[in-house]
Amino acid sequence: MKSFICPGRPLDGLTVMSFLNGLVFFGPVSLLVRTTAGVSVSQFFLLQAALSLAVLLGEVPSGRLTDRIGCRRSILLYEFLFVMARVLLLTAFLTRSLPLFWLEAMVEGAALSFESGTLSAYLYGTLPPERYLTSTARVRNLETAGFVVSTLCYAGLYAVGGIPVLLAASALTSFLAWLASFSLPPLPVQRRPPRTETAPRPGLAHMVLTRRALALIAALAALNMGQILVNFFYADKLLACGARAEWLTAIILGYSVIQMLSGPLLDRLKPEHTLQALAGLFVMAGAGMAVLGLIDRTLPAVALMLTLPLLLRMPGCILEKIQNNLVDAAGQEKRRAEALSLFNMSGSVFEVMFLVGSSAVAAAGPAACFGAAGLLLAASGWAAYKILS
Repeated sequence: MKSFICPGRPLDGLTVMSFLNGLVFFGPVSLLVRTTAGVSVSQFFLLQAALSLAVLLGEVPSGRLTDRIGCRRSILLYEFLFVMARVLLLTAFLTRSLPLFWLEAMVEGAALSFESGTLSAYLYGTLPPERYLTSTARVRNLETAGFVVSTLCYAGLYAVGGIPVLLAASALTSFLAWLASFSLPPLPVQRRPPRTETAPRPGLAHMVLTRRALALIAALAALNMGQILVNFFYADKLLACGARAEWLTAIILGYSVIQMLSGPLLDRLKPEHTLQALAGLFVMAGAGMAVLGLIDRTLPAVALMLTLPLLLRMPGCILEKIQNNLVDAAGQEKRRAEALSLFNMSGSVFEVMFLVGSSAVAAAGPAACFGAAGLLLAASGWAAYKILS
C-alpha cells in the first residue's frame, strides 16, 4: 500500500504538534517553580517519583486501551491530559497548593503513560518501514527545536511576568499542540499480508520473557538511567569542573542542536549494520559517561556534555525500531501499543527506584554514579548485540 506520508517527512500536523510539545518555557526553572511555591527539595523528588509511579501503573492499561481505540484517539487524549497538567501546574503555583502539585504529577503521569509507545506505534503503522528510523529521529528533533526556542525565549518571558507567564505560555502551547493533533489522519489499513499459520500465537507475556526481549528491556533500562543522570547531574558536574554558571544556557543550547544530527546520521545507517551501530553507540555512550565522572577539567567535561545527549538519543531510536520488529515477529501487531508499553515499563521501574533513592545516589558522588551508569550502558549494549545477532 502506498503511504500517504512524504518520504522522510512526518505529517504536517505531527510536525506542528511535536514542535509545540517541545515549547516548555518553564524548563530552566522547573525546580524553582515548586520551591518558590513552598515545595521543599525532598518533596520535589517525591513528586517526580509519584509522576514516574503513575506512568508505571498506567503503562499497560493505557497501551491496551490504545490498541482498542486507535493511536490517533490516544494521541488526542494524552495531548489533552498535557493541557490539563499545565493548567494544574499554573493553578498550583498561584495558590501555593501542595495537593494540586500532587494532582498535577498524577495527571502528567497519566499523559506520559498514554504517550508511551503510542507515537512509536503510530509512526510504525503509518510510515514506510525504511523511513521509520529517520522519521522517529526527526520527530524527536522537532521537539528539541521547540526546546531550543523556549530556552531562547525564557529570559524575555521571565522579564515580562516571571514564573506565571512562563507557566501560562507553556499551557497555551500545550493547548495548541492538542488542536494540532486533530489534523492527524488515522492509521492506514494494515500493509502486511495476513499470516497463514494456524498454530496459536504466544501471548505478550511470552514475548516479553524471551531472551531477545529481555536483552532489549535491559538496554532500554540502561539507556534511561544514563539519560536521568545526564539530566540531573550535568550542571553540578560541569560546575565542579570549573565551568561558569552563565555557560550552562549556551551548553544546553549546544547539545540540543547537536542532538538534531541524529536524523541525518541515522539516515546514513544501512539496515544490515543496525545492530553493530546499536552496540557501538552504547559502548561510546558508556565510555563517555565513565570518563565524565572521572575528569575534573573544564574543556573535556564540556565536550563530553555536548556529545553525550546525541550518543544517548540515537540508540533510543534504534531500540524503538527493533522493538516494533519484535512485535511483528511475534504476530502481535494488533496489540502493538500494549506490547511497546511493556517494554517501556522497565525504564519506569528504574526511574522510580532512582528518584526514591536519589539522596543515596547523590551521596555516592558523581564519579561513582556516572561510572556505574557507563559500565551498565556498555555491558547492556554489548549483550543486546550478541543476543540479537
